[in-house]
Amino acid sequence: MFSRLKMHRYKQYEQRYGIYWKFVPNGTVIEEKLPRAKTTVTDTVQPGYGQYESDNLHKMTEFNSVGVTNDSTYRYVKNGGWFTYRMAVDDSASMLRLRIKLRKTDNGKTLRVRAGDAILYSGELNYSGDENVYEVMYVIPDDVRERCVYSVTADGKEYSVLDVTFSSAVDGEESAKVCDFIYMDAVTPLYEYDSSIAYYVDCGDHNTSTVTGRDKFGMLNCITEQLYGADEVTGKKWGLADSPEDKYNGSGKSSGIYTANTWPDEANTADGADKSTSFRYTKNQYESGIARHLDYRFELPNGTYSVEFCFSDPWGCSKNPTAYANYGKSDESLLVKNAPTDRTVIKSNARVSDGELTINFRSEDKAINVCYIIIRPIETETASVKGKKGDLNLDGTVNVADAVILQKYIHGAQSLTGEQAYAADMLSDGAPNVFDMIIMRRALIG
Repeated sequence: MFSRLKMHRYKQYEQRYGIYWKFVPNGTVIEEKLPRAKTTVTDTVQPGYGQYESDNLHKMTEFNSVGVTNDSTYRYVKNGGWFTYRMAVDDSASMLRLRIKLRKTDNGKTLRVRAGDAILYSGELNYSGDENVYEVMYVIPDDVRERCVYSVTADGKEYSVLDVTFSSAVDGEESAKVCDFIYMDAVTPLYEYDSSIAYYVDCGDHNTSTVTGRDKFGMLNCITEQLYGADEVTGKKWGLADSPEDKYNGSGKSSGIYTANTWPDEANTADGADKSTSFRYTKNQYESGIARHLDYRFELPNGTYSVEFCFSDPWGCSKNPTAYANYGKSDESLLVKNAPTDRTVIKSNARVSDGELTINFRSEDKAINVCYIIIRPIETETASVKGKKGDLNLDGTVNVADAVILQKYIHGAQSLTGEQAYAADMLSDGAPNVFDMIIMRRALIG
């Protein structure tokens, strides 16, 4: 199921806010935007620094991992290894968020990040930014919180904790390095969102921090529109897919997003316009001989989604647009062909199979004018539990077949991969053995 973040109700006027300014040498005052969420770090651990990794709270367990302290600090695994920390969480928070740091030099290596029994990420690193060390964020799904957060006592204090595990995504290969510090955050969004909506995009909005009327943000986006990249609050990658080059100098007209090939409606820049009256359009594509296109990308769990949107035609030259999901990919589907452009609401379904949904608008007319996009989950896959504790055959369930594999391993009749070794270690003490078999048998008989 699609994870829903817990909505804790509060009144905006009861929150404390401050406005901050930066002063530059020429006396100019630059107003900084208010934060989109209140974030509290509930725990941190320094990978590679054994003294802090193995304290009474974090209790690191590992198999074939390497910790390094002479070149910054980091930890990675070899030959099917893994390492696990217990990390303190605030289980009353609206959102739990894990932050880790990775190295650009590890592009091409793989990493698997697990929270409790669920895989948050598994894949090959391919960072294209400018930072040598960069940060990634993962929201902990609510179903994982409910299943996997447990209580421990460390140094006389009680903690709610969640196990966080790192390994290679390809068994037998060396993993990417987890560097510097790992953070667990408690996050409270400072805006209202609708937990039934994944993404709410007001295309061409000039004030991306506000919504109009009864509209609310989606649970995965903290502003109404952005260039493709990580969301400030959730870390999910989404946004308008176009070059950020403002080649027609539109940025002086408003604070909206002006890109190389698209503009927000520059004639209506006031805040508060209904989502069906504002729009983003294809800027000078027809005049420059460019095939009309307007694209958005959204990071999403695999599954089926409802996609709602509408078009307008303010200049009489935006007739019969077509919308696709995942255009040019193996799971491409047609959302609508020759769509009306009178702001009629259009709804269709799309499938996500590779962790990303693209919405692609095309037309043979002179322009495309898209008003908004709302993406809602219909049926999504639970965060992968393949290889969870007890699941030695990696089929997503724990049963007698897994006990047979563990028994063979204990008797020396079978070896285990790194993923299987993690699953077999029911007690999380770094050594699958007969005591883990006892725990598994107890679990199987209830």
